[in-house]
Amino acid sequence: MSILNFIFFSIASDFKSFHRKREIEAVIKVGDVKAVYYKPPESFLKGLRRIFSFRKDEQEFDNLKILNLYVLIPMTWALKSKALMYLFVELPIKLQVSYARRNYLNTKDVISWFYKPNQYLYLKNLKPYIYLHYDNYKDDISYKFSSSAQFDKTLIDCISNSLFTLISSSKLYEAYKTIKSNGIYYYPNAISRELIPSDVDKLNKQNENKVIGFIGQLDNSFDVELVKKISKAFKGYSIRLIGGYSEVVFEALDGCENIELLGYMKYELLGEEIKNFSIGICPYKDNSFNKFRNPLKITEYYSYGLPVVSVNCDIDDKAKEFMGIANTHDEFIKSIKAQLAENTLSKNIQRRKYAEKNCWDNRISFLMNKISDNKTQ
Repeated sequence: MSILNFIFFSIASDFKSFHRKREIEAVIKVGDVKAVYYKPPESFLKGLRRIFSFRKDEQEFDNLKILNLYVLIPMTWALKSKALMYLFVELPIKLQVSYARRNYLNTKDVISWFYKPNQYLYLKNLKPYIYLHYDNYKDDISYKFSSSAQFDKTLIDCISNSLFTLISSSKLYEAYKTIKSNGIYYYPNAISRELIPSDVDKLNKQNENKVIGFIGQLDNSFDVELVKKISKAFKGYSIRLIGGYSEVVFEALDGCENIELLGYMKYELLGEEIKNFSIGICPYKDNSFNKFRNPLKITEYYSYGLPVVSVNCDIDDKAKEFMGIANTHDEFIKSIKAQLAENTLSKNIQRRKYAEKNCWDNRISFLMNKISDNKTQ
């Protein structure tokens, strides 16, 4: 296989906080792979203001160059016509990518990689590309493009013309796999292998803490009312919620004495918190968006052998074997009690084994094999 490099077109302006950061790091750890990480497109004038303000950009990492991506007019203007899109968005991006290939990647064998259907509108000519579909965008009210008349056609075109389309939800995979006869795969979320503890003896000891834990954004998909009921049902437990939260969530939970809002925490520090959990929870609202959610945090909890309770969403079938799944608030509380009472060392070991098979290096190994197979066809 010849040297293969990647260009990632991110949806986050900060690589360090990008939620797929560890996936990209797993890619560049493979042999001689190099990559470019482009931040979301911004107008050239905004870029000039940053330059003259002497704001420093992020430092590049090993085998990874982090670059700004410039367009000549705001994207909202460009969407008004194909000519504007080509001249002031697609062409400038094509020139910048060409420069990056020559100066940073030193090879023509480059695969582009992006994450949302609207990116296809200005990246469609940068073939071959991988499209990663990791959420139910159609029902995501925070994703403005989902309400566009162009959404369905753009998504179909994006999947159809990709080298590979990777879908993290099994339900979405079943819904979309007929769009493309080959090169579309179920690709569930994963964790960094560094999260899995090496001290197995400590892990296997009975956890004497009384902590019910959650990791993730406390946003409009988070069921505040369910968590309040859990707080009342488990007064002898500390309910620790790790992740960014809004003022609305803070006010709703402020009166619950046993709830701790710990805020955003660096990934590298999560292990120290998870190991103190007695059980991990996934308390999401019952809505169309969450039904397609495949919670990454289940695997994070499993990395420490923890029992887990989740609402009924698009959980990986193999993960379901060692956890509780609830359809109502009352079922959720009963399931927490049952999972705590029925937890065993054997279940802990099985959960850890699941986590070990669902790390980012496993996913990238799968993907690289598919790329290699495609080259030999």
